[in-house]
Amino acid sequence: MVDKIKPLILVLKNELQKGTYPVGSRFPSEYELADMFSINKKTANKAVTILVEEGYLERKRGRGGTVVRRTFKYPNHHILLIMSVDVRFYAKIANGIQTAALQDNSLVSIAAPELGQISSLMKNAKSIGINGIISSGFGILPDEGLPVIYLEDRLGNTTYPEYVSCDSYSGGYKIMKEVLSCGHRNIVILFQIWNNPDRLRGMYDVMKEYNITDYRERTFILNENSVSETNIILRRIRKQYPDVTAFVSCSDDDSYRMIQSMNSQKIDWIGKIAVCGFGNIQGISDVFPVASVEQHPFLIGIESYRQLVNKIRNPELVVKKLLEVDLVQTGNIPVISGS
Repeated sequence: MVDKIKPLILVLKNELQKGTYPVGSRFPSEYELADMFSINKKTANKAVTILVEEGYLERKRGRGGTVVRRTFKYPNHHILLIMSVDVRFYAKIANGIQTAALQDNSLVSIAAPELGQISSLMKNAKSIGINGIISSGFGILPDEGLPVIYLEDRLGNTTYPEYVSCDSYSGGYKIMKEVLSCGHRNIVILFQIWNNPDRLRGMYDVMKEYNITDYRERTFILNENSVSETNIILRRIRKQYPDVTAFVSCSDDDSYRMIQSMNSQKIDWIGKIAVCGFGNIQGISDVFPVASVEQHPFLIGIESYRQLVNKIRNPELVVKKLLEVDLVQTGNIPVISGS
């Protein structure tokens, strides 16, 4: 029976997808299928049962017969998103991935495993019908034969093999260029050790164009993600660069913490000191006069899904895609008199 059922299922699915039997219409009975394909009723009944289980058909009670529930495969793909979505930026990426998947009649499952659970999750992914993986924040995943797209090209010392991400170099270059164009020269850079170093490289390159050669000395490394750490860094900056006119950060989170530190240390900075970040986190620029780099996380999510599907269809494809960034709220950068 198995040898007869498989080709029969393919034929019936093809008929459904061609529109021979529209959604809501009556589907041929087992008796009719038996006559149409010269098979026995038991084989026809088994084929209908499989199509019911896969969601194509629905058996009505009584004399309702069998009706068409849908005419396409569902889901087209089942994608696993390995990422924590408790941060607004990553929630926007997840929303983009889900939007693209729904438009493609596909499903997305989200997991944020403990580090010790990653290996087990990867081993089980294929067996539960996962077709591909999108990941961020969990390093390079174990290779279990599934296509993986990362949402960073670089992070700290890690270089990712295949990715969809924003163009961090361009973002760093553009925001620093804007600050320099407003006349600022006494600039300090804030950098987290796990930020994308291409952001820093972009900032450095434009500073070199403006003949600012001590850019490395003007870079302060943050490690703790805490206001207390930023308080210490700010006191060090004020001793080394007492006339600083701009803080340019590789993360909006660090910009916000620097604002908190300046406020706590009674620094009159609004309209005098530029504060620039990376990420355009809503809630910061709504309250404080900062400029930032818009990474378009929703679009990153959509594009990462599309590229993963391309990779699923063509396993030899190598995905390395950087998306454009934009500057926002640049009017918040004070212009140095005479610049």
